[in-house]
Amino acid sequence: MTTDDDPPPPDHQVEAFLSTLRRSVEVVQDLMAETARQHEQIRSLGAELESARQRIAFLEAETTTLRERLASGIGQARFAELEELIEEQSSLAHMFVTSDRLARARTPGEAIDIAVEVLHNLVGAHTYALWLRWEGAPALLAPADARWRASTEAGRALVERAFATGLTVRAPGRPVGGVPVAMPLALDGRTIGVLHIATLVPQLGERMGRLQEDLIQFVIDRLPVALLAAAMHQGHTGPAAWAAVRTQLTAIEEGSS
Repeated sequence: MTTDDDPPPPDHQVEAFLSTLRRSVEVVQDLMAETARQHEQIRSLGAELESARQRIAFLEAETTTLRERLASGIGQARFAELEELIEEQSSLAHMFVTSDRLARARTPGEAIDIAVEVLHNLVGAHTYALWLRWEGAPALLAPADARWRASTEAGRALVERAFATGLTVRAPGRPVGGVPVAMPLALDGRTIGVLHIATLVPQLGERMGRLQEDLIQFVIDRLPVALLAAAMHQGHTGPAAWAAVRTQLTAIEEGSS
């Protein structure tokens, strides 16, 4: 405890104290900025859900009108137009349901389970692998069932290129929608994961249709935000939120069954 009679601390001690205080303020400011960015991403996801609801309602009304025209024989209703609207409505409906479920995920594991379900039931992925990266080497997170897991060695070059470039990478000679393909997952401008789809179900052959291509892109765009939101729901904020995702997921050992 100091008194009025005590000599003032040396200048270097004052400067050291002020320097420490300034660094503490900067850390707090960075944390607040990061938390605000994360909250904005989650609010953006909610806005997209509302936009999807409105678009689906519009398409349902358009489809109903076209069906009525076909039934009454009035006007020059075009079957191709009707089929295109129905396909777009179906695609948006799948996107809405997927986005809604991801937004409701309360744990990172639940968010990944939802993505896996979409891959199996809607995209038609047969063998695939989901990788996420924190520090060091990427970790394999899905699928848990080895029957559907893409070969690590066969896909290594595609996955490494997708991580390095942040771009979708396909096997040589494959067209848009073709597999094998490695698709990056991004968060705050950083590539934090890669989805490698090696093969599709036999009905699809070696190329995804427009609906499957749009839906898988939708999922990989929103899965990182859903993982972050699940961690924030549990009370983690700032950089600690993404670190918390790692602690709640169990990596799969390569070659395990």
